[in-house]
Amino acid sequence: MTSNFKVVQEIDVNGHKITKFRSAQTGLSIVHVYNEGPIVNGYFTLATEAFDDDGCPHTLEHLVFLGSELFPYKGVLDSLANRALANGTNAWTDVDHTAYTIATAGSEGFLNIMPIYIDHILYPTIDDAAYYTEVHHINGEGEDAGVVYSEMQGRENSAASIMDLTRQRIMYPENCGYRYETGGLMSSLRSLTAEKIRQYHRDYYRPDNLCLIISGQVDHKKLLDALEPVEERIISKGPLPPMKRPWVESPQAPLLSETTKTTVTFPSEDEDMGEVAINWFGPPVRDFLAFQALDIIQTYLTDSAVAVLKKEMVEIEDPYCTSVDFTASQRIRVEIRLRFDSVPTEKLDDVEPKLMSILEKIALDGFDMDRIAAVIKREKLKLLDRIETDHLTLAWPCLVHSLYGKKDDSDLRDFVDDIKNLDAVAQFDNTTWVKYLREYYIDSKRATIIAKPSAAHATKQAEDEAKRIEEQKERLGSEKLKALDEELQQHRNKNDAPVPAEVFDNFRIPDVKGIEMIKVVTGRSVPNDQFNNEVQEHLNKDPAHIPYFVEFDHIKSEFVEFTLYFTSTGLPARLRPYLDIYFESFFSLPLVDPATKEEIHYEQVVKMLDSDTVSRDCGNGVGSSFRQLALVVLKTERAKYSEGIAWLQKMTWNTRFDADRLKVIATKLLNDIPQQKRDGSRMSQSCMEFIAYDSEKSNLSALNVLKQAKFLPEVIKQLEQQPQAVIDDLTELRRILTSPSNIHIQVQGDILRQDQPKTAWAQHFGPMTTSNAVAPIPLSSQVWSAAGQAPGKTGFVVNMPSIESSFAIHVAHGPSSFMDPDYPALVVLSECLDTLEGPFWKQLRGSGAVYGAYLRVDVESGFLKFVIYRSPDALRAYNLAYKIVDDYASGRSKFSKRELDGAKASIVYRIVQKEETISQAATESFMNQVLKNVSANYNKELLERIQSVTPEQMQHVMDKYLSKVFQPDSSIVVVTSATTKVKDISEGFKKLGFQLETKNLDDI
Repeated sequence: MTSNFKVVQEIDVNGHKITKFRSAQTGLSIVHVYNEGPIVNGYFTLATEAFDDDGCPHTLEHLVFLGSELFPYKGVLDSLANRALANGTNAWTDVDHTAYTIATAGSEGFLNIMPIYIDHILYPTIDDAAYYTEVHHINGEGEDAGVVYSEMQGRENSAASIMDLTRQRIMYPENCGYRYETGGLMSSLRSLTAEKIRQYHRDYYRPDNLCLIISGQVDHKKLLDALEPVEERIISKGPLPPMKRPWVESPQAPLLSETTKTTVTFPSEDEDMGEVAINWFGPPVRDFLAFQALDIIQTYLTDSAVAVLKKEMVEIEDPYCTSVDFTASQRIRVEIRLRFDSVPTEKLDDVEPKLMSILEKIALDGFDMDRIAAVIKREKLKLLDRIETDHLTLAWPCLVHSLYGKKDDSDLRDFVDDIKNLDAVAQFDNTTWVKYLREYYIDSKRATIIAKPSAAHATKQAEDEAKRIEEQKERLGSEKLKALDEELQQHRNKNDAPVPAEVFDNFRIPDVKGIEMIKVVTGRSVPNDQFNNEVQEHLNKDPAHIPYFVEFDHIKSEFVEFTLYFTSTGLPARLRPYLDIYFESFFSLPLVDPATKEEIHYEQVVKMLDSDTVSRDCGNGVGSSFRQLALVVLKTERAKYSEGIAWLQKMTWNTRFDADRLKVIATKLLNDIPQQKRDGSRMSQSCMEFIAYDSEKSNLSALNVLKQAKFLPEVIKQLEQQPQAVIDDLTELRRILTSPSNIHIQVQGDILRQDQPKTAWAQHFGPMTTSNAVAPIPLSSQVWSAAGQAPGKTGFVVNMPSIESSFAIHVAHGPSSFMDPDYPALVVLSECLDTLEGPFWKQLRGSGAVYGAYLRVDVESGFLKFVIYRSPDALRAYNLAYKIVDDYASGRSKFSKRELDGAKASIVYRIVQKEETISQAATESFMNQVLKNVSANYNKELLERIQSVTPEQMQHVMDKYLSKVFQPDSSIVVVTSATTKVKDISEGFKKLGFQLETKNLDDI
C-alpha cells in the first residue's frame, strides 16, 4: 500500500462503509463509498470560486478534456474511457465546485483510466487552438460560435437562468463568488482569453484541492497502487505555494438587510404563465440539525396533495401555480429557494402574500404533529431506499464535505449520517417547529423574484441579436471573415491531430467476464417449467390462485415494489386523450368502500397512503419506451407487503371520480403547457410524434402537448357544464384498462421472506374473475400514422421566439424487433459515429455547430433517430452530419479496428449500466422477459452479438437504415428554431429536396 496515503476516517452508514484517505505529501484525498453492483462511479471534485461572469470554471471544465501533458491529444481521454468499459467521461460546473465524472463496468477499467484522467485535470494543455474551437470564436459567416458559447446561448435567456442570476445579484455582494454566473455570460465569453483560464487553473487545480470520490466495489490496495504513479508525478513538480481554501476562507456574505421584490421578463410568445421564486438564507452548512429540521418543514409544506402549500395553492379550482417546490443548496450558508411554476400572469403578484399568510397561520395554530411524525418516518424510509437504489445518495454528502467540512475530516460522519439527524428532529415539540419556521421563513429577510413572460422581450431579443451580428459582419468585413474561417480550420486541424496507435495499444480493454452482475431470480404466479429455482419452488408451495399475470423478481432488499402494467390497446379514440387526467388523479381521489358505500375524502386517502408507502407513481410508458402501456408503481417496506397490494386494489377499482377534483387536475395540466412549449428540444420531439403516430390509436399522439392544449379546455368546460359525461368517460376508460387480461404485474423484493406471496394477492387484489388470456404487449411501432408508415416528404420548421438556438430530429425506419439480426450492427455503427470523440463529436460539436448530436436506435418505436441538440444553425449541422455519414457509406472514410473496439467496449457499459442497482436489475429482468419477450439473459447474449459485429455488417445497416435518415424521400424532419433563423433553415432544406412546412406552435 502506498505509504503516502493514510486512512483519516472510516464510518459505516446502514451497512455501507465509507473510507477517506489523504496523502501526507501532496494533500490529494480519496473517499471510497462501498456499494454493491457492477458499476464503479467516480466524482473527481475541486472547489472552484470565481469573482466575475467570464465563466472560467465552466470553460476550464471543457478544456480539461482536450489533452494533458502526458496525453497531449484532443479526445484521447474519452477514447480511452470507452476502452475502460465506460461511456466516455463527463463533468459539471456548479457555482462552488467542478466535478469530473466517469462510470465504468467493473473496477479494472476504472483503475486503468483514473491516472490518465487525473493527469488531464491537474496538467491540461489549454492551448489557443482548444480555446478557439471549444470556448468561443467567430466563424466565416460572422456568427459567434464555440461549444461553450453555444451551450450558454441556449440557456442564458431562459426564465430559470434570468431568475437565478437576479437572485445571485440580490443576495450576494461583489466580493462573493456566489454572486456570479460561473457558466459565463455570452457578452463575457466574447472577450475571455485563454491566458485568463490558464491562470485560473494554476490557482485552483491543485492536488490539495482535489478529492477523488469513488462509489462501487473497488479493492483499496489496487486503488492506492493505481495512484502511486500519480503521487510520484505530483511530487516531481515541486512544492506549491500555500493556498487559501475556497469559500471557507473567503469573506462571507452578510445576511439580507431587507426583504425585496424584483420583477424580470423572459422571452415567450405565450404570455399566460410566469414563474415566482422566493429565496432565503438558511443556517450555516455545518448546522446539520437545523438543515434537517428545515428539510422536514419543506417536505411537510409541499410533498403531496395534502401538504398545506399544495392544498391551498395548487389543488384548488383557481390555482396559483401548477407546482411548488423547495430547493436547499448547501453553500457556506444554506440557500433556500421556493419556486412556483406556471403561475397565471394575473396572479404573479399574489403568490408571495398568499404564501406568507399560510406560514403565519401555521405559526399561530401550530403544526399537525401527527403529520410531522409521518413525514419524518417516511423521509427515513425514503433515505434507506435511496441508499439501496441511488449510489449518489452517499457520494453527494462526501462531495459537500470536501468543500465545506473541517480540514481534519472529523465531521465527515455529520455530513453523511442523516439518519441520526432524522431521529433527533423526531423529538421536537410543536414550539420548536414553529421556532424554526419563524426564524428561517417568516422573520428572515427574503428576496422574491417574479418572472413575467414577454413577447416583446422575445421580439427585441431576436432583433438585437440580428443587429449585433450584422454590425459584427460589417465591422469585420469580408476579408477578415475569410481569414477567421481559415484560422478556425487551422485550429481544428491542430486539435484533430491523430493519436499515436501505441497509446491505445497500451491500454488493454478489460475482460467483461470479471464484471459481477446483481443476481435476480424470477418466478411466476403459476407453476412454470421455465423457472426451475428456489423462488419458483417457494411460490409453488403457496396454493393460492391468481387470475392475473404476476412475475416475482427476487432481490435482497428491505423494500417491495409493485408495478401494474396496463395495456391500452382496447381504448377507443375518444377515451385515449383522458389518460393523463386519469393517472394524474389516480392517487388523489375519494375512496369508496364497496361493501358499506362509505366514502373517505381524498385528503385522508393521501395521508393514509403516505403512512403505508415509501413512494408511488403512475403515468404513461416505461421511461421513453413502451408508450402504449400505462404504469402504476407503489413501493412499501417489506413488512407491509399485504398493505401495498390492498392499496393497489383500492386505488385501481374503488375510487370515485369527483368532478371538482378532476377540474383541479385538468386545470393544473393545462397551466403546465406554456412552460413546456418554451422548450425547443421538447417541442421538436412533440412535433415529430404529432406527425409519426396515429391520432386515434397512439398514446404518444393522443397525449401530445400540442393536442392536450386543445383537449383540456374542452374537458374543463364540460366538467363545468356536464360533469357526468366526463365521469362516464373516465369510468369506461378504467373498466377497459383494468380488465384482468390487460394487466401484467411485477413484484420485486425479497420474495423468499414473504411467507405466502401469492395468497396476499388472492386476499387483497381483485376482482377475482376467471383467468383470461393476457393481452400481448403493444409496441409504438404498431400505431404509426400514414407518415410514420412511409416516412418522407414531410416535416416542419417551427418558429419559437422563446429560444435563441435551434433543435432538430430526423427520423427514418429502423429495426422493430429486439431479435432483429441487424440490431447489434446498427447499435455499433451508431456508437462509432456519436461516441465521445467520434466523428459527430469532433466535426459537429468540435466545430461549434452543435452542443450535442446523437443517433438513437429505438427498436420499440421502430425508428432510427438523428437528434441535433442546441445548434446555432440546424441546417448547417445537418449538412455536416450528412457529409460524415455519406463519407462512411461511400467508403471514403472507414472506421479503424481501434474505433470499432472502443465502440464495442463502450456499449458494454451502457448495457451493464441498466442493471446498476438491485432495483434496476429487477426492472430490467421484467422488461426483457415480459415486455421485450426475450430471455432473462438477453443483455448477456446481446453483448456477445455486439462483440461479433463485423465491418461488413455495419456497411449493410448503413445502406439499409442510416443513410435513409438523411434522405428527403425516406425521413421525417422537424426543426424548432429561433425566429431569426427560421427563413434560412426552411429555404435551405427546400433546396436539398425536403418539403418542410413553416409553422408556429399554435398552428399545429
